[in-house]
Amino acid sequence: MFNQTKKLQIAMLVGLALLMVASAQVYFYFKKAPSKNFPENLKYSQSLSEERRPLPNPKDQSWTVKIPILMYHHIGELPPKASQMREDLTVSANDFEEQVKWLKDSGYTSIHLNDILLYSQGEFTMPKKSVVFTFDDGYDDVFINTIPILKKYGFNGTFGIITQYPKTVSSDSFYASWEDIAAAYQAGNEIVCHTQNHFDGLETKYTPEYIFQNLSGCQLDIKNHLGIAEPIMIYPYGRYNASYIKQANRTGIIMGVTVHEGDIINLDNLMEIPRVRVHGHQNFEKFKLLVAK
Repeated sequence: MFNQTKKLQIAMLVGLALLMVASAQVYFYFKKAPSKNFPENLKYSQSLSEERRPLPNPKDQSWTVKIPILMYHHIGELPPKASQMREDLTVSANDFEEQVKWLKDSGYTSIHLNDILLYSQGEFTMPKKSVVFTFDDGYDDVFINTIPILKKYGFNGTFGIITQYPKTVSSDSFYASWEDIAAAYQAGNEIVCHTQNHFDGLETKYTPEYIFQNLSGCQLDIKNHLGIAEPIMIYPYGRYNASYIKQANRTGIIMGVTVHEGDIINLDNLMEIPRVRVHGHQNFEKFKLLVAK
């Protein structure tokens, strides 16, 4: 009887200890990455929607430049029970390095979006084979995994930041801290506006004044943390219209990056810059064809 009572007491103590450990893990998890109310978990469209269709070719082909601007979101491992969308948005670190190494071996030089702007103004000499790495949203796995790989091959990237999200978590996505973002900037990477809260600019509830204030706030957030904000933004979901562009221009933004498919940049229309989307689990040969076509 005594032994049974003692065993029961030990089991209860072990159970209590395990419960305390689990509670502590939950506490520190949410303390490190507080949750926010995110817009429908950053709903991305995989279909060839109007936003992703190639832009018409400019009539004056002499005022264009061919540059693959690669579009990424997550770089790293998939979370447990990842959705199909998350799988599409996630490129493994190994696949990413394979792509970067091939670009280096193929003679590409990485440039910033601002270099394209300067080139259009006659203030930058474009390398013979240029590439731009863009990473949307500011997820922490991107900063953890891409910075060392890009540096290893002498490249750098452009990171679109949702400026109210650093050091927060939504569903299975963690966002990098401003300290990590600043470190990436100091290492030679480019940081640009991706709005303050990733709002859909085509939803009618967002007035022109709202768009202006949001984009102004985004630029101010970046300037307050980094000391400078480039006159460049990446449209959330790639959704914009003439009114949106007008408000962006009011804030001083003169380059807008879309999700339209393509690598021909019309230097007369820098508010509609196309990109080449890189999908998760994309066949490596297909990646090479997309870039070198």
